[in-house]
Amino acid sequence: MCSRPNGLAGWALRNPLRLFLGLWHTDRNGQRSLSEIFRSVCNRPGNCILFHFLILLIFNFSIASAQSSKDNGKIIGIGIGAAALYGGSMVVLNQYWYANYPKSDFHFFNDNAEWMQMDKFGHFFTSYYEGYCGMTVFEWAGMPAKKAMWYGGTWGLLMQTPIEIMDGFSSEWGFSWGDELANTLGSALLIAQQYAFGQQLIKPKFSYMPTEFAAMNPNEFGTSPIENGLKDYNGQNYWFSYPFSSIAPLRSFPTWFSISIGFGAKGMLRGTAVDQKNGPRFAHYERSRQFLLSFDINTANIYTKSVVANDALTAISWIKVPSPTIEYSRYRGFKAHLLYF
Repeated sequence: MCSRPNGLAGWALRNPLRLFLGLWHTDRNGQRSLSEIFRSVCNRPGNCILFHFLILLIFNFSIASAQSSKDNGKIIGIGIGAAALYGGSMVVLNQYWYANYPKSDFHFFNDNAEWMQMDKFGHFFTSYYEGYCGMTVFEWAGMPAKKAMWYGGTWGLLMQTPIEIMDGFSSEWGFSWGDELANTLGSALLIAQQYAFGQQLIKPKFSYMPTEFAAMNPNEFGTSPIENGLKDYNGQNYWFSYPFSSIAPLRSFPTWFSISIGFGAKGMLRGTAVDQKNGPRFAHYERSRQFLLSFDINTANIYTKSVVANDALTAISWIKVPSPTIEYSRYRGFKAHLLYF
């Protein structure tokens, strides 16, 4: 087991909120409530981003303090780099997502019926791959595989939960337990597979194609290609790929050749079906789920003589490769596609 973090990292891990001077005052219990502290920290977007940046940095320094000295340099470097990248991503998220909405008191929000749960797939996917990156870089730094699995594998949940907290202070949204459950399940799939098999047999994948729906409701889906890709759930598909070579009768198949099950939805112009029916502009559009069966290529399992090429193939392995696909939806029935993305 890891030793208990000592020194500054240990103190910070045990008392993270006290790093923010002046954020608490005494009451009859001697301290402010957690909600009051969050409200003080997140009263401005910059403060909230700084808060999340420092929490992640503290987490990584606490891990480093528990490792042998030969690994500390790499792990501290990873911690600083990850925290910087995370802080930058929070700036982008604030610019594209939160900037146009006023803040509010911390509150919860049940959005489980919205967007036919496609947003939940997004949370699941993001949490999984953030954890996968964390696990991979900790192994690279020399951390034992089991520790890397736990410390790195939880990165997704660690990085997604503060976003839910930011939602909780936004008047437009709120802290969603559905989102947080999806975040947790994404990390759980990663850790469970690594624990049981020592590898990731079921690999989540993503694909996106622009749709006509983005232009119909730019207030919801944005006006730029980046905003469309983030917000237009009509164009997003989430897949789970499994290698044929892991199926007993098909051991001779290449390890990169996979079968993939996908999920999508079309016809969504407002969050819920009720809101869409009540809006005269969009009431006639039928919302439907899509179920997809396709082939896939796990590019991470394609090996060449070039290290750069191998790294590039691994880096894009989260993208679903266009392949022949069978689609089923309630209104269109079965439909075959020669290539589907």
